[in-house]
Amino acid sequence: MAAAAVVGFGYFIFFKDRDDLIIYLAISLIIMVVAYVFQYQLDQIMTRGTPLKLDAAMRNMLLSTAPHFKAMSPMQQLLVEDRMMRWVMKKDFINQNDQDAPEDVKFILAYYAILLTIHQEAYNYDGLDRIIFYHHPFLSPHFSEEVHLIEIEKEDGSLIISVPHLLKGHLEQGYYNIGIHLMAEAYQHLYMKHPIHWNDDIWNTLEDMSTISKQAIDLYLGIPVEDPWPVALHHQVIYKDAQISEVLHELPQLAREPIMLK
Repeated sequence: MAAAAVVGFGYFIFFKDRDDLIIYLAISLIIMVVAYVFQYQLDQIMTRGTPLKLDAAMRNMLLSTAPHFKAMSPMQQLLVEDRMMRWVMKKDFINQNDQDAPEDVKFILAYYAILLTIHQEAYNYDGLDRIIFYHHPFLSPHFSEEVHLIEIEKEDGSLIISVPHLLKGHLEQGYYNIGIHLMAEAYQHLYMKHPIHWNDDIWNTLEDMSTISKQAIDLYLGIPVEDPWPVALHHQVIYKDAQISEVLHELPQLAREPIMLK
């Protein structure tokens, strides 16, 4: 409404010489700037106390592709939906290469973000507020010679991910789920207070569980995985009968819901 008022008053001032309307133009401009700068806070005020829900198509997609979500009680599902909506509202999504990502992609990433934080009050991953979508493997300043699929830029608070590979990991069997992996790294960066002390044979254990070697994961991602955490969390979510005690201690909600094979 403020933008429409700016256009209207601007027309009369600049084309009809109505200088008496300048004060109203200035007020409209101030309102428009305030609304733009504080849009997230205003959205929160408007929706506070009102549970937000996914649209039917997005919810049905999750029910058919996310076993943990399907296994939740109706109240848990409502909590996850509300948090997903608020997570997406707060993030700044940036598409590279002048190509827009499908809307589903935002909510797939939001789902994994919320799945990992459903047991705690802090779920917005504050400090990692820019989501950058590439539509192919990419280079970056930190990895200028290695084409890769995911990255966290801690300095400017960005999560970077390749959209086609995110979709494959979520929707198709046989692909490593880079959405879980990226959000596991984000969770570790923001919420984990103490490092995990892994057994010396953790990588062998993870390979036995999944038949995927660390070398294969490194090759797929394009950059080496230094810490077992994101891979262990990935396997706990994805593989039937996985019981990785270090993950379940940090994320107890993953032990309470039945886990189904993709």
